[in-house]
Amino acid sequence: MGARMRKLLKLAAGWMPGNGLRVALLRACGYRVGTDVYVGPGFLVADELPDNGHDVTIGNRVSIGPSVILVTSSSPNQSRLRSVTGHTKGPVVIEDDAWIGAGSILLPNIRVGAMSIVAAGAVVTEDIPPHSIFAGVPARVVKRIEGNVVA
Repeated sequence: MGARMRKLLKLAAGWMPGNGLRVALLRACGYRVGTDVYVGPGFLVADELPDNGHDVTIGNRVSIGPSVILVTSSSPNQSRLRSVTGHTKGPVVIEDDAWIGAGSILLPNIRVGAMSIVAAGAVVTEDIPPHSIFAGVPARVVKRIEGNVVA
């Protein structure tokens, strides 16, 4: 698939009416998306088009709220800051049964553990262990999940 087609599919995926269409278009872009996944409207993946989507993995039964952003590649582009900050690139992996709250941002090289929650508006800058609730900017553990009960 060409870069332009992938870019169009990626943009369309975030704004399609209906979860089934959003998920199908994300898969068509090359992203790994499990079964029984919900992706809210306004979903965006900030990646480099030549990556072919292999830097995003979404597990089974994951729920992603509206306006969530996954960042797999980030740099100041042509700014002279690039010599200072460099280019950050890495996968975003969301494991089974995770819930990503509305407006959250997940930065490169992040793994969200199984059965974890990212609170609405959180900015995730580090891995989230399984069975954890992360909130804030930057996001930090605020609670642990024991079985089906928040402890």
